[in-house]
This record gives sequence, C-alpha cells and structure tokens, in this order.
Amino acid sequence: MKERIRQLHNHRIFSLLFWLIAIFVAIVMMPNTSDMIQTKGQPQLANNSQPMVARSMQNTWGRNISGTYNVSAVFNNPNGKLTQAQQSSIDKTVSRLTEKQKTYGIRSIQTMVTNPAAKSQFYSKDGSTETVQLAIDQNQGNSRVLAKQLRTQIRTAGLSTYLTSPDLVNDAANENISHVTTFAAILGFVLSLLIIGVIFKSLIAPLISTLSMLMMYVVSLGLINNLADRTSFPYSEYLPLLTLLLTLVLGTLGHYYLFNAFKQNVADGQDAAAATTHSVHAVRNFLLILGGTLTVLFASFYAFGFSTIRALSALAIVTIVITIGLYTIAPIFMQLSGERFFWPAVESTSRPHRFWNWMARFGLWQPFIAIIAVLYVVGPFAILYRDNLNFSAAKTVAPNNEAVAGMRVLNAHFGAGKATPVTVYIRSNNRVDNEKALLQIDNLTTKLRSMPGVSGVTSLTQPNGQPMHEYYVNTQLNQMNMSLKGATDQLSQLQSDLKGNRSDLSQVKLSDTADQLDKLVSKANRLSDDTGTVRSQVSQVAGRASVSQSSSASKRVRNYQRLLNLVSSQLQTVASNMRVLNDEATSAGNDGQAVQSKVSDYSSQVSSVRSSLKKTTTSLNGLIKSYNNIYSYLSALQTSDAAKVYYITPEQLTSMQFQQSLMTNTSQDYKTTQLQVYLKDSAASHNNAATLKHLQSEVNTQLQGTSLRHAKIAYTGQPVVQNTVEHSVRANLGWLMLTIGVLSFLIIAMISGSVLQPIYWLASLALAVMGGVQLAQMTNHFMSGDPSFNWQAPMIAFVPLLVVSASLLIQLAISYRFKETSMTDWLLPGISSLGQNIRHQLFTVIIICLVLFSANFAPLTQAGLIILFATVIFDIILPIITTSVGKLTVTLPSKRPHLKRHAK
Repeated sequence: MKERIRQLHNHRIFSLLFWLIAIFVAIVMMPNTSDMIQTKGQPQLANNSQPMVARSMQNTWGRNISGTYNVSAVFNNPNGKLTQAQQSSIDKTVSRLTEKQKTYGIRSIQTMVTNPAAKSQFYSKDGSTETVQLAIDQNQGNSRVLAKQLRTQIRTAGLSTYLTSPDLVNDAANENISHVTTFAAILGFVLSLLIIGVIFKSLIAPLISTLSMLMMYVVSLGLINNLADRTSFPYSEYLPLLTLLLTLVLGTLGHYYLFNAFKQNVADGQDAAAATTHSVHAVRNFLLILGGTLTVLFASFYAFGFSTIRALSALAIVTIVITIGLYTIAPIFMQLSGERFFWPAVESTSRPHRFWNWMARFGLWQPFIAIIAVLYVVGPFAILYRDNLNFSAAKTVAPNNEAVAGMRVLNAHFGAGKATPVTVYIRSNNRVDNEKALLQIDNLTTKLRSMPGVSGVTSLTQPNGQPMHEYYVNTQLNQMNMSLKGATDQLSQLQSDLKGNRSDLSQVKLSDTADQLDKLVSKANRLSDDTGTVRSQVSQVAGRASVSQSSSASKRVRNYQRLLNLVSSQLQTVASNMRVLNDEATSAGNDGQAVQSKVSDYSSQVSSVRSSLKKTTTSLNGLIKSYNNIYSYLSALQTSDAAKVYYITPEQLTSMQFQQSLMTNTSQDYKTTQLQVYLKDSAASHNNAATLKHLQSEVNTQLQGTSLRHAKIAYTGQPVVQNTVEHSVRANLGWLMLTIGVLSFLIIAMISGSVLQPIYWLASLALAVMGGVQLAQMTNHFMSGDPSFNWQAPMIAFVPLLVVSASLLIQLAISYRFKETSMTDWLLPGISSLGQNIRHQLFTVIIICLVLFSANFAPLTQAGLIILFATVIFDIILPIITTSVGKLTVTLPSKRPHLKRHAK
C-alpha cells in the first residue's frame, strides 16, 4: 500500500486529484460573475462621503419613496412638437404604469399633470419631449431585468421612448465589462496557445500551458468571487478581467521558464521524471521570488481605503494560486510526456538578442551621451504628462444604448445637465414649512441659479425653476396698492358727499340730511374697517422689509426701513383721525336722526351739526393726504430691490399649489428639503469639479447666520459621485505609487545586494511608464478624437506592466548579485544574456495587447496602448541606463576617492 501511494506521489497523481477537486468546487460554488459585477462592481464610497450621507437622508425621507432610485421615462417626437393625439397616448401609457405600480415596484410617478407647479421640468420648451419620473423600490429585484420590462411598458406608438438614469448607464457599462471579460478570456486562452506554440514550436506544450492557466483562472476567480460575496471584501468591475490578465501574463512567463528548463534537461538525456524534477528546482527560486514579490505588492493595496484600489489586493490570492499551479499542474503532464512534450519541435540554434547587445554597448561607449539621449527622447513625454482622466461611465457605453440615447435626448431638449442633476439635501432641526425658513431657502435658490456653470435650480419655493411672483413682497405690495387706491377713492367720495351735505344743510332739509348722514355713517364705518386693513397690511410690509434688511444688509433697505417707520407713525395718526371721524360721523348721524324726529325742538342744533361736519371734512382732508403719501411711497418701494423678498402668507401656505411643492420637496417630517441643481455641462465635463466646489462654498456661505445655519447638508447626483471617486483616486494615487516604489526598491535591493543600482532601474521603469502613458494618450486622441483616458485604464495596464517589469528586474537583480566578475566585466554579458528572455516577454505582451485591442472597448484599448508603449520604451532604455550608470558608478569614484564608498 505504501509503495502504491509512493508511486502515485512520484507520478504526481495527488496533485492532479487536488486540482480536479479544486476545479469542481470552484465551478459549483462560484457566484455568477456578471451578477457580481452588476451588484458589487461600482466603487464603494466611504460612509462619510457626501453621496452616502445624502443616501441616508433619502432613505429616511418618508412619503412612500424611502429606499428608492429614480429613472426617467422619456417620450420624444423627433418630428416636432407633441400632438394632441401623442399627448393622449402618453397619458394612456402613464395610466398603464399606474395600474401596474405594485408589479414593478413603482412607489411614485411624477408627471407635469401630477406636479403642475414644476411643468417645465417635465415638458421641454420646444414641446417635443416629455418626461415621467419613476421612483422604484431598491428591493424590487434585478434592476437590469426590471429595466427591460419597463422599456416594454413605456413603448408608445408614434414616439421615440427611452428609459434612462445614471444608474442605468452605469449598469450598461458593467454589462459591457462583463461581455468583454468573457470575450477577452476566450480570445486570451486561444492566443496563449500561439505564444507557447511559437516559442517552442510544439503542439502539446501550448495545450498543457493553456489547460494549466485555465484551471488557475477558474480557481482564482472562484476564490475571489466567494470572498467578495460572503464577506465585506471590496469588489471591482474589472477584477475578473485583471485576474485573467494576471493569469495569462504570469502563467505564460512561468510556463516559458519551466518549459525552457525542461527542454534543456531532456536534451541533456535525463529521463522524464528527473528532467521534470530538475526543471522545477531550476526555476523554483525565481518563481518563488517573483510570486512573493507580486503577492506582497498586491497585498499592500488592502491598506488603502478606496474600494477600487483595495479590491486589487485580491490579486495576491491569484498570484499564490498561479505560483502553486506552476509547480504542480504542468509538471504532471511533463513527467507523463517526456520528450514527446515538445513534439514536433525542430531544433534551432539560439541566437543572442542583438538589439539589447547594441543598446548595452551604446551605454558603455559614452555613458553621459547615452543618458542624455534617453532623457532627450523619452524625457519630454514623461515631463509633459498630463493627468487627463475621465470618470464618466457613459463614455464606455455604445451610443446606441437606450439609457445613453435617452440621456442625450434629455440633454438636447432640456439642457446638458438635465439628465444628471446635483441634489442638495438640507436637514434642519426644525420644520422648514414656515415663512422664516422658506425665505432662506428661496434666497439660496436664487443665489445658486446665478452661479457660473449652473443652468437652473428647483426647490421648495421655486418648484418650476423660476420665482413664483405671488410669494414676493413686490407682488403683494401691488395688491396692497390697489386696495389702498380703492380706499383713497372712497375717502375722496366721502369728502365730496360731506361738503355737499354741509352746504345744503338747513332746517327745511334736516330730514333728508339725516337720511344722508345715516348713509355717511355707514360709509365712515366701512372706511374705518378699510383703514384697519390697510394699516395691518402696511405693518406687514414693514416687517417684511425688516427681513429684507437683515438678509441683504444694504444701505438702501435701511433707508426704506426708516421711511416705513415714519409711514407707520403717520398711519397711527391717520388711524386716530379715522376714529375721531368715525365718532363724529356717528354723532352726526345720531344728530341727524334726532333732527328728523324732532325738527321743531332741535333746530338750534343745526349750526352744531354744520360745525361737526366741517371738522369731519378737515379730518378727511388729512387722511386723504396721508393715504396719498403712503400710496406714493409703497409704489416706489414696489419697484425697488428691497421689495424682491420672499414672503408667504398664512393663506398661501395652505394653498393647493404650495402644498404640492411641499409634498414633492420636503420629507415626511418637514425637516428635510432638497434642491435640484442643473449644471450647464454634462457629467463627463472636467468643468464640474470647480463648479461643485463653488456650489458647496456658496451653500455654506448663504446659510451662515440664518435659521438654517446648523442644518446638515449633503450633496449627491452623478457629478458628485464622479467627483468623489475622482478625489479618492487622486488622493490615493500618489501614495499607491510611493508604496509600490518603496516595496519594489526594498525587495530588489535585498535580492541584488545593492542600493544605488535598484534606484536607477526603478527610475528607468518610472520614466518608461510616464512616457508610455503620454504616448498612449496622444495615440488614443489621434485614433478616437477623445483626449481623455478612462480612469480605470491605467489600473488595467498596471497589472501586466507590474508582472513583466518585476520579472525583468528580479532576473537582473539575481544576475547582479551572483556575478562572478567585476561590475564593468559583468555589464555587457549580464545585460545581453537577458535579451532572449526579454524577446519572449515582449512577444507575450504584444499578444496580450492584441487581446485587449480585439475587445473593441475603450478602456481596454487605452490600457493596451499603455502596456505596449511602456514595455517597448522600458526594453529600450533599461540596457542603456543600466550599463551607462553602472559604468559611471565605477569610473567616477576612481577619479574622486571620496565617492568610492557610494559605488555600490
């Protein structure tokens, strides 16, 4: 039994069983990669970031729309304005959606009919496009499937219909990534046959290599997907693709070194078992160092807070799996096949890599000239590098995608920022449905609308994006002036009647005069009531002007306040005169009635009545003059800036129009409100970063010193999300490069036993990468017309570049450490000996780039350009820099003895 187990072990059968079990478990338990990309692929923002704080506010909004996401149904007539028949068809479609709200998890449907105060937000100015806003439950199910069902439901005869939102565009981008990952996997494994097949001129070796890498890829992907699905480990939409690239590059290079050693051992006459064992031992140290280096570098990414960078730490697992696979999978078939492993290989003589030999000789010939030549040719590209990254997912989606097409229609008919507004949430400690808070919200709305880069703002006080005139003091002053004018006309008529009655007063006409006095008493009473109303209205104006004074703090408004105080005191005098007038008119009426009943007994009082009427007429003259002064002042105040102040009366607060805006723009507890800010540029514009920064500054400034100064503010929307991601990337990118550089330096320094040489090698790599990125941007701009790069393209390119450069630098460090000659004697043969390996590495890189180019996906094309240019530049300048600097580290100290201690 022991002998049989030993034989199974010697034939590596246990390794084969282990991998077969691992493959079976990985396939059975692997979560669907497409679903993982859809649900977990987007960058996970920090809980204290603005979009996440805003989401928490939205989730507690109430009104049956908490925990929802919005999508827009767009109805467009490409031939002009919507006709009456088309409008009826849209109404029928909306009715059909309303009937099926529960089926599709629609919590709310907003249209220009249900929200007439904001009609311009649903109906374009040219009349050709109408939108319907749907709030959908986040727990309804697969959003991709639901979107397809809703697209079927909104189809309307005679119209172009679209279902769009930033979430749907992001999902379309994720779907593209899933498709290109599958395509790249198929094409990558097919072309990997070509790499090994061409190098070894064999049919069996590439099949074994590809089968081995396929097993590594499936197991690695299964581990990563399960880790992210069952724990809180971060996930990236490009993580499956990066796993593929790492498997192809590292697996191909590892198999090349393994097969090359096996081929030499077989050629030396060793049997299959011995040749396999010696081949594994020959590459063991190099693969362990390379795998360990990559594992440490990838694992260090877990220290970063940004989820997309942190997710790359999962590649450390992939590196471990590949390293184990290189030792255990291919050797099984190598030992079984023996020399037939390379059938039908044709012996060919190996030739030195002449190009690297030439470059090394050039560096040794004139070190200073060689360094200057490298800096002259490559330096400008590196120095002129511009960080021109684009963070919009829409640029990675085909233009004919419905979500992207709908966004373009919205932007064309409503404005460039219509499809991706910025939502500002304001959470107050108190309710905001009062005149004091509404004034501050309206002032903020007006201020934000006047900002550069902002095309419009909707809010609780301006739901249609424009001020509602009936809620402003100047409009209310106009109504008051009309009332005041009416009261003044009544006073003038009363004055005329009193004059006539006084002149016609006689004992003979006392009875008629008494009747007329009764009428005058009634007029006087009504006038007294009008006077009270006007006095109240003017007092309110004075109060509103006080609010204006505190909010604008302008000298002109303070002048108006002093005038209003004067008018208020005049009104008090007028009111007092009116009371006297009322008493006298009443007295006059009573006197007239008494005269009517007892004319003969009270004829002597006629003169007293006449005197009373004269006094009343005098009071009326003063009152009319005061009213005219008030009317003139208020008319001037109405046309001034001081009257452009928001003020909503208690009656207007309860109106249907305002209640509709209240239901739409405030939370259920009336303590949270929202402002929709529409930018002039689309979400993909680089100008939005400055606009958003200005926006946040303006909001904080406007609310300082107001009743909302302690309110909690949060911002969300696609421009804010992209700006948050951009800020996270730029904040972590420098530290990421520093971490990679320091760790790489420490590892290579320990391997090589040198301090200066690794610095020069890594500087060459940095120069090549920066120059390669700039050349890739220029090429991409020339090919596609787009000067920007997708922000994930450099990260995609980073993985193959790191594997290839680490492999080359580790080989160089090992050769340097174990050199048996002096530095100057080692440089040329040591560098030239790596040329053959570099040739095959470059061939592998070109094939990988072909895989990326064939996907016809912008981020992969851009990543392929970076990989290709950076690798070619690095392969050219590394032998030049290494030999020239290596020679200088020996020759310069010999000329200056005090530099000898720095030679190594």
